[in-house]
Amino acid sequence: MQIHTLSKIAASLLLCGLAEHAGAQTVVFDSYAPGNEVLGWTTPLFQGQDVAIPFDITTATSIQSILTSIERFEGTAGVTLGILSRQGAVPTGASWLYSTHLANPVANTLLTPAGWSLAAGSYWLAAVPDAGFDGQWQSGIDSPAVATAWAYSPDGVWTAMNSAFIGQPAARITVLSAVPEPSTYGLMFAGGLLLAAVARRKSSQQG
Repeated sequence: MQIHTLSKIAASLLLCGLAEHAGAQTVVFDSYAPGNEVLGWTTPLFQGQDVAIPFDITTATSIQSILTSIERFEGTAGVTLGILSRQGAVPTGASWLYSTHLANPVANTLLTPAGWSLAAGSYWLAAVPDAGFDGQWQSGIDSPAVATAWAYSPDGVWTAMNSAFIGQPAARITVLSAVPEPSTYGLMFAGGLLLAAVARRKSSQQG
């Protein structure tokens, strides 16, 4: 096999490994039922009735996508969806780390925010309706095997929710994977071995 052909193969393997690593994603939170179904109770969303779901990040990363079951029933008002830092059982008035405004939210809207980078830590995914918003955030399941905590402000005051009867509002948060999959390492390792072999063959031919 010609040296330049080996070089091309090695470069292709390395690029494939890097591309797979760059595109790898990990779900860090998912309260949907299988098949993106929402089978549980609905949590009303009106002005002063906000919702927040806790999630954790184990290593610095960036948000790739957010799927929610928030939907508007009527009217023209929207809702702000964003991320807050989390220190306790309920949000404590912290300002948005990142947020976006949903002008016309419908169930299972997939958001792909750009530049939402987070350090390792604890966070809230929160929804704050505009004045005049009439909608809901539906749970994924109505009978979770384990009670799951979240926060709600039915009267403008945050309350910790922890019930095995009412599941968490449905959301799925996907982040950029920080660690390559084993197959990615395999591609990159094979490419590195071929590049080393090419370099040795070039050296022996020149010697």
